[in-house]
Amino acid sequence: MGCHVQREKIVAAVITSSAMAVILCAGCKRATVTAPPAGVATLDPWKQAIGRVEQDRGEAMGRNALVEVPAELRHYADRRRFLAVQAADSHAHNDSIPSDFADLAQLIQQRSFVEMKPLGQDYVLYGVGQNVGGGPFTHYDRATRQDISLAATRDDLGQEMQRAIDLVKDSKARLAYLVAERRRAPARDRALRTALLNEVTQARKLLNSTVAKSRLLGAFYENTERSELLMSEHRLLSNLARDFEGEAYDLNDVDAMKRFKTRLLSFIRPQARDLLIRIAHDYKEKFDRPLPISSLVRPEQYQHELSKRNANAARGSTPPHSTGLAFDVYYGYMSAAEQEYLMSVIARLKDAGQVEALRESRENIHVYVFANGARPAEKLIAQVIAGERLRKPHKRSHAVSAH
Repeated sequence: MGCHVQREKIVAAVITSSAMAVILCAGCKRATVTAPPAGVATLDPWKQAIGRVEQDRGEAMGRNALVEVPAELRHYADRRRFLAVQAADSHAHNDSIPSDFADLAQLIQQRSFVEMKPLGQDYVLYGVGQNVGGGPFTHYDRATRQDISLAATRDDLGQEMQRAIDLVKDSKARLAYLVAERRRAPARDRALRTALLNEVTQARKLLNSTVAKSRLLGAFYENTERSELLMSEHRLLSNLARDFEGEAYDLNDVDAMKRFKTRLLSFIRPQARDLLIRIAHDYKEKFDRPLPISSLVRPEQYQHELSKRNANAARGSTPPHSTGLAFDVYYGYMSAAEQEYLMSVIARLKDAGQVEALRESRENIHVYVFANGARPAEKLIAQVIAGERLRKPHKRSHAVSAH
């Protein structure tokens, strides 16, 4: 009898141990799921929040839902006014607009921006930075809208310069080859000549681009102050990647680079953060779902890249998201009741002069928070619409601090 009891204890212990192993294994499996870069203590709460956002409502959702869009969230009769209002506010109150990730990192270190964690009490980041690439950081030249490679040392800059020169040589050789091939093509073979002409056109465009980039890089390389800027930005981002408030990112790893960039894009101005949280709280109280936030700050460099693919991405000289005062709410899974309630909350804020807003066709509601809590003067808005320059362009600091 004692042996039988002993065997039962052993079997029970094995079963318990196996069950624990399964639980631990399941926990390990969950830990490998890709999640937002800023990290959450456990991935389950974030995944559950996303599940609540995407849950089938059993009725039409997003653009398919029949909703009444309030006038406050529609375009003005003069469509230029929407961006002009935001640009006027930025010109009047916000001097520091990040042109690239190095600019943004510096502003983050200066505490001009605050981080929005992937999961908040009433919101969840839903697709923030999803289009960012994992390539190396570059300096964004506002005047030419071109990217310039960063470098750790003067020698590295020299190597970049040589690569640019070699690329120009290769582009010239490729163009010369194609031009010669087209000349040799029989006149009666129209299809071949047309195909070669198209290749010649593309090769000429590539050559013009490589020449322009080589000249711009040369201008930075030959100027001590400009070359030091490229190296100081490299130091800033490298130091921050080594210790970003306890998190480290390997800049030689594509996935780690994407996570690092995505985290940088998860920041916003404090006054915009505060209002975002208010809106999220109202929505969560009403529908018991976290508010999905699809976009926060976007440096001008990233905004320029997005504008090539997204018709809704602003192309003006002062993109609203670049100020750090704008955020987007994704309504793609919301029912008509959810959308109309959310729009009513934002409409009241617009009527109170606290925000500019627009319900976009790509299932986002754009919200811009006025820097001092009040709409800019009509005189400033009119000046922006008229195309007048209200202030000098932001000049980045050359003394980039190290983290």
